[in-house]
Amino acid sequence: MSNASESIEPQCMHEHRIAHVSLRDPARRNALDAQAIASLQRAIAQAASLARDGTVDVVVLSGVGSAFCAGFDLALCAEDPSRVAVLLDGLSACVRALRAIDAPVVARVQGSALAGGCALITGCDFVVVAADAQLGYPVHRIGISPAVSAVSLFSRMGAATRAFMMSNEIISGVVAHERGLATHLAANNDALDGAVDALVQRLLRNGPQAMRATKAWIRFIEARGAHDLGSAVARDESAMDAVRDASLALAHGDEFSSMLRAFWSTRKAPR
Repeated sequence: MSNASESIEPQCMHEHRIAHVSLRDPARRNALDAQAIASLQRAIAQAASLARDGTVDVVVLSGVGSAFCAGFDLALCAEDPSRVAVLLDGLSACVRALRAIDAPVVARVQGSALAGGCALITGCDFVVVAADAQLGYPVHRIGISPAVSAVSLFSRMGAATRAFMMSNEIISGVVAHERGLATHLAANNDALDGAVDALVQRLLRNGPQAMRATKAWIRFIEARGAHDLGSAVARDESAMDAVRDASLALAHGDEFSSMLRAFWSTRKAPR
């Protein structure tokens, strides 16, 4: 295995035709701050490069510890709400970069995949989730919109996207699988690695060029809003820009600042 590091920042390692992009801050449930998102962007870019030159044929996105990713570091955002704009912009870039990787991308999801964590998995081709995982966008209560991942979420959940994004609901891995947010379901955390490994090995048996061509054509068709893949308007770069900007607009508002600080005042900051 190459590129090993003791850093808690997200990193990319690869072996046996598989790139592993991992969130590595379990003490904070892999919460995202500006540095973590920047490191994650670099790790995804490295995985994309490895896929592009044929070194790897599958990419696995995972989080170390009890949670996949608990979303943004709200402690830092409560100190300075303006920080969330940088996080939203970086999150949008990460989701786009995951979607653009030539090889299939598999998310391994345990524990919490909330807000930004849930957004990340929408950029993946496959989502393997533990039955008791918790997924959702509980962000309206702090005055912000989850619209930043509306485009990629629609690609996964279709018509169910509207209610899911509006409800503030947190769903289990079982329900996520039923609604199409997850593609594969593991009975529990102990079974998660086996389920991911089985899927990865099945993908590695496929023709890598055929898989790359298939993913490229899916992106091509999606960008034109084909009804066979969902009746949403075109899911191209302009659509991704629009939903990112919708979230950014709220991040600069008084409602977000006041609601975030009120919410965070009732909780102990995760340090």
